Amino acid sequence: MLTINQQPTTIIRRINTVVDHADRLGRCCPKSVGSIHGADTLSAKLIIKVSGMAIALLAGSLMLQVGTVASQAASVDKVGESGATAIAYYSRIAGDKNRTRLVVDFDRIVNFKTLFLENPNRLIVDLPETIFSFGNDGKEPVYGLISDFRYGAIAPGRSRIVLLTSAPTRIDQATIKPLGDDGHYRLKLDIVKTDQQGYREAIFRQSGNIGASGNVAYKGDRIKRQNTRTKNRITVVIDPGHGGIDGGAKSQKAGTEKNITLNFALALKTELEKVKQLRVIMTRERDVFVSLSERVAIARRNKAKLMISIHADSLKQKGIRGATIYTLSQEGSDTLAQQMAESENRSDLLAGLSVPEQNSEVVDILVELTRRETEVFSKQFARTLVSQLKGRIPLIKNPQRAANFHVLRAPEVPSVLFELGYISNLKDIQQMNSPRWRQQTASNVKTAIMNYLRPRIARGE
Repeated sequence: MLTINQQPTTIIRRINTVVDHADRLGRCCPKSVGSIHGADTLSAKLIIKVSGMAIALLAGSLMLQVGTVASQAASVDKVGESGATAIAYYSRIAGDKNRTRLVVDFDRIVNFKTLFLENPNRLIVDLPETIFSFGNDGKEPVYGLISDFRYGAIAPGRSRIVLLTSAPTRIDQATIKPLGDDGHYRLKLDIVKTDQQGYREAIFRQSGNIGASGNVAYKGDRIKRQNTRTKNRITVVIDPGHGGIDGGAKSQKAGTEKNITLNFALALKTELEKVKQLRVIMTRERDVFVSLSERVAIARRNKAKLMISIHADSLKQKGIRGATIYTLSQEGSDTLAQQMAESENRSDLLAGLSVPEQNSEVVDILVELTRRETEVFSKQFARTLVSQLKGRIPLIKNPQRAANFHVLRAPEVPSVLFELGYISNLKDIQQMNSPRWRQQTASNVKTAIMNYLRPRIARGE
C-alpha cells in the first residue's frame, strides 16, 4: 500500500514495479501451451497520497495487458493492503485429457481452499474477495480436463473459481508462491484424471470438514431487516436473474445476462417505488451471487404478494426474438420452456453449490392446496402482463408459457419469470441495452402489476 508516511523513493519504486510488471505481462506465451486471458489497453491514473497531499501521477497510455483492473479496483491505495480486495489479473490453462494445469496470478498472497463436487464433476477453489480481470466477460477458452471455467463473487467477502471437469480428477499439486519480488503471487493447480471410486472417496473424506452437501453455506447477500411500518403496503419482490459467479447467458455484443437483468430490475424498482401502496424488495441490487433457494426464501420471508424474476436467455436459433412470461409447471408447456427451465435451474450447480433433489411426494396436503391456489394467481398475473405488453414490445409466439423453474416454487407467492428477450438476437440486444426501452417497458410492467393488485389494494390487504 502507498501511504502518506512513505518516502518518494519508495513510491517511485512501487510505480516502477507496476510498469515492469505490465511490460512482462505484455509478452504473450505460445498458444500451444494454453490460453492467456486479459488484454485490454488502459491509461492508468495512479492517485498516491504523499505527505498528506494527493499527487496525481498520470502513467500515460501504458499498454497494460492486465485486463480492466483500473475500472474495477476502487483505488491503487488498496494494493498490498492486508485484508483488502485481491486482484486476479492473469490466468492460463494448459494440458491434455490426462493432466491439466490452471495458473492464476494475484496482486498479493491469498488463502485458498479446494473442494470436489459431483453430478456434475466440479473442482471448487474458494478465495477471499477478489476482482477477476481476465477479460472476455467470464467466457474463457478451456483445455484438457477442464470443460468449463467460471469465476466471480459467491457471497460478501468471498469469491470462487469453478472448474467443470470432463472426468473425475484429483489434485496432484496446489501451490501459491511469490512471482518475482514485487509482492505478486501465482496459484498453480495441477489436476490429473482418476477413477470414479477414488473421486467419490475424496468427496467422502472432505465431507467431514464441510458437511456432506458441499454447500459450505454460501447464500449470497442477506436482505436487511425491513422497516416494520408497512401497514397497508403490498410487497412485490423483483428478482434480477443470475449475479456474481453466475453470469448467465453471454454474448459478445450484449455482455452477460446478469448485467442486463440487473439494469432492467433497477429500472422497474424505480417505477414501482413511485406507487406509495407498494413495498419493493430486490433479491440483489449489485453483482453478487444469490442461490435459487435463497431467492425463493426472500420472497417468502417478506410475505410477498408477487414475485417477478427477470431473465434474458440465449438460443441457437438467432432469428427467435421477443419477450416471454413463464409460470410454474412440473411438466412444461413445450420443449422450449423445458429447455429454458433446465438451463436456469443449473445456476447453483455452475456456481459450485450442491442442489438437493426435489421430493416428489406430497408431504403436506395444505401446502399442495396453497400451491394450486397460487398457481391460479400466477397465471392470472401472467395473462395481465402479456395483455399489457402486447403491441408495445415484441413478444415471442405464444408468449405465456410454463415450466418447472426452481425460482418460481414459493408455494404461497404468485411468481412469474419474465424473459425480456434473447441476447442471441441482435434486435433484442439493442432494445434491452436501451435505457429508454427499459424505462418504457418497466412502466408497462408497473401498469400490469397495479391492474393485478388493484383489488387487493382496494380491500386494504
